[in-house]
Amino acid sequence: RTSIYEVVAIDEKLHAMIHRNDSEADMEAHARQFSDSMRQDGFRKVMLGETTLEEVLRVTAED
Repeated sequence: RTSIYEVVAIDEKLHAMIHRNDSEADMEAHARQFSDSMRQDGFRKVMLGETTLEEVLRVTAED
């Protein structure tokens, strides 16, 4: 089995955004500047031959 994941580091700006109750979209946009999404991590693992594109698309399907 291969896992795909995303990790969001909470920097000072994101910490302040959370406490101000900023919009989820604004917080996500800020966090994306410094971290990859699960799908991006999956694509990297496809390129390394660790999983298939079909599997990455299946497990990262958006609602």
